[in-house]
Amino acid sequence: MQERWKLSLISLAVASAANAMAQEQSVAAAPAVAKAPEKGTALEQVVITGIAGSIESSLNQKRRASNLVEVITAEDMGKFPDLNLSESLQRVPGITLERNNVGDGSAINLRGLGPQFTVVTVNGMEGVSAGTDNNFGLSNGSRGFNFEILPSELFTNATVNKSSRAELVEGGMAGVVELETARPLQQKGTRLIASVKGNRSDKAGNWDPRATVAFSNNWDRVFGISAAITAADTGYRMDTAQGGSYRNFGAVNTGTRASDDVRSYIVANGPRYIAYDDKRKTVGATTTAQWQPTQGLTFTADVLYGKLSSKRNITRDDAATESGVNIPLSTTVENGLITAGQFTGVQQRVGTNYLTTEEQMAQVSLQADWHPTSAWTIRPFIGKARREADRTWDLYSFRLAKNGAFDPGVVSYQIRGDHLDFKTTDTDFSSNPNDFLFNVFVSRPSTDTDKVRTAKLDFEREFDDSVLTSVKFGLRQSSRDKDTVQSQWRLNRAAGVGIGVPPTLGAVYGHADFNVAGGSGIPSNLLIVDPSRINGVFFPNGSPVSGTARADLTAYGAQASYSVGEDVSNAYVSGTFELQGVVVDAGLRYVKTRQKSSGFTVENANLPTQRITPLTVESNYDMVLPSANMRYELAPGAVIRAAYSHTLTRPDLSQVAPSESVAGIDQSGGRGTRGNPLLKPYKSKNIDLGAEWYINKAALLGVTVFHKAINGYIDTGTFTENRSFPRQADGVIVTGPITFTYPTNGASASIRGAELAIQSRFTFLPKGWMQNLGGSFNYSYTKSSADFAQQGDIRSAGLPGLSKNSYNATVYFDDANFEARASYAWRSRYLAQFSDDFGVPRFRNAYGQLDLSANFKLNKRLSFQLDVLNATRSQFVDTSSSSRYPYGVYDLDRRIILGARYAL
Repeated sequence: MQERWKLSLISLAVASAANAMAQEQSVAAAPAVAKAPEKGTALEQVVITGIAGSIESSLNQKRRASNLVEVITAEDMGKFPDLNLSESLQRVPGITLERNNVGDGSAINLRGLGPQFTVVTVNGMEGVSAGTDNNFGLSNGSRGFNFEILPSELFTNATVNKSSRAELVEGGMAGVVELETARPLQQKGTRLIASVKGNRSDKAGNWDPRATVAFSNNWDRVFGISAAITAADTGYRMDTAQGGSYRNFGAVNTGTRASDDVRSYIVANGPRYIAYDDKRKTVGATTTAQWQPTQGLTFTADVLYGKLSSKRNITRDDAATESGVNIPLSTTVENGLITAGQFTGVQQRVGTNYLTTEEQMAQVSLQADWHPTSAWTIRPFIGKARREADRTWDLYSFRLAKNGAFDPGVVSYQIRGDHLDFKTTDTDFSSNPNDFLFNVFVSRPSTDTDKVRTAKLDFEREFDDSVLTSVKFGLRQSSRDKDTVQSQWRLNRAAGVGIGVPPTLGAVYGHADFNVAGGSGIPSNLLIVDPSRINGVFFPNGSPVSGTARADLTAYGAQASYSVGEDVSNAYVSGTFELQGVVVDAGLRYVKTRQKSSGFTVENANLPTQRITPLTVESNYDMVLPSANMRYELAPGAVIRAAYSHTLTRPDLSQVAPSESVAGIDQSGGRGTRGNPLLKPYKSKNIDLGAEWYINKAALLGVTVFHKAINGYIDTGTFTENRSFPRQADGVIVTGPITFTYPTNGASASIRGAELAIQSRFTFLPKGWMQNLGGSFNYSYTKSSADFAQQGDIRSAGLPGLSKNSYNATVYFDDANFEARASYAWRSRYLAQFSDDFGVPRFRNAYGQLDLSANFKLNKRLSFQLDVLNATRSQFVDTSSSSRYPYGVYDLDRRIILGARYAL
């Protein structure tokens, strides 16, 4: 089914472009100097609605831009093409999507580089991040922007800058994405829009509400206000059956020892079923006020707010061959891999991770656009943003036992294509919860805060009758504070004679429906832990129940907590030159960065000789970043582009935290891990060449090639330092060498690629309703190479998140009363996690997803919508290591969204 959709969409898009080229050769010439209106100016904007109108508006902005850009324009107020901003962005060339655990878009990769390499600005402010959630719901300290908190209905425009300009904020080695909300002085008259939607998940089986209200008005083009609010309450489900990572059997054979030959075989370490249940409430709101007291002066104030509340149950029922495993009862071995086997001494567990998130984002900015003369423009800007996330991560784990003995029975598994089927003789993971005894509880509360303050002043001077048409220059000062505070406590089985027996899973269990299409012997429901019953059973009267004991792990909190302050000063200058139709925009940007990082040194963690010491380190660096963009209209509608620039991306804030941990200490020294507050940015030299043919207002054929030469790519290094430290055995202070593992600017990398874009109305079809059909197709080829220090590093052949091939195909119908769209996005296999379970890399196989949407206008005010996401129920398929051992199959949800929209 998926392959037929792929072929149909591609064929329609290519055929459309070919026929459009043959039939439509007349295009109005573009302005002599390609200069788009500044975002703050109060020019009247005709409100364009519908899919076709959105495409025309986007192509017009792309054509007129001085640098290489992609533009997505909302079809109307409160009507961005997709419910999720990142889902819309993935449909432009060069962007692939990072999806969360339930398959929704959360962040973007641009030209083969991960989310941390793209800067996202919102109404001119650099976007704040509370850290992209990792699999366990905690912050990973990334600079990457997570789009989940902001509903797409709040935005009217998204611009992806693929080549740099001097006035763009630095930090996006891959590019800069500019998001913009509605501008009331660019709207016409009073507008009020309300929409309600019901969201149904196949797996969850119930309807969830989503509602939006948007308003805009201006008074005589002097004062205007626009506002929008979106609220949603949504449930998500996803089930996965996994084999996990693979290791030598010798690493887990700590029970009865097997022969050396058997110990050399590769075994699946994590046979397991995992059920994800995610309930989220989101609220997003924006307000913009504009005042134009005189024709040459406009003030704009923006307020943006987002809130996400999430409760996630992630239950893992497993038979993990992690340690204690005995000699196998039987094995089938192919090329050194145990493809089938029977094992004893295997832990069998029911564990539920209960994750809660309360995240808020708030941003306020004020800017002015002043034209004191016809030649000068001055734009002051001040803004402040804050994003904070309070998270809890609780693990409730129970372990199978029979007659008081843990890990009974026989566990067997068999590899079958993408699937690893497994079973145990003593549990089906669906019944007899009293057979699972208390194992351990772990709780990790955390708070992540990111605050940014920005002030900038931009100037522009235009010139007439000169090769130099304009000069831009300006100053920018920003301050960023990132704080992460984590702690951890555990509830263990109490030791000693006469200690009570803790409650079993039977006192707190529940069930979850479960299904992974294509699996064999998979239970239809799983035992889970019900978090709502934990406190009453295990903490009666607020104290641990008999048979358990609480331990506070202060070392973990110290290791995971840090604070980074970052002050950045900028100055830039650029000039635009035009000679015989060639327009060149060239400039320099100076950047000075000062950082102050604080953390802790932890020695002998969680031992009686533990020592925790505060640590603060300061660093600074500066750079000059040149950029140049050339645009030449070779013929009416035919545009040639070239660009050269230097860009940077600063290391993730967690990497510059100075926190360090030292263990294994005796008279001869010890080993440790630490961050590196002296890390310098990644640096890239970029070349872009492009050609675009604007066949008409709604048709484009474009091709771009690019190359990035990256230096300072962060690798893992080691160094040895003499330290005085408390000896592990008795705490006596001794001096010796500590060998640290730490991140360092050690590698260089190269990324090169090509992008092809085709879009057009299907004017070659017979006249009538078929003339309202159109389509778009884009394809991206991206390849990387790198020289990491470790021989055979898997990233040398392909950087994390990089798909060598990706494409998007869309076919739409739009006759002003009825709109329909089918969009298919596909990407090839990529490295999803460089270091997954036990440090083994994890890959994700090629993935494609079909989304459908339709909109019917009953009259000019009332319309009805239908969206189907993941219409063909595509699955993620992951593999372990470059050997492509089956890691897991993820059964994603299909979602159906029905709604009504009323516009005044």
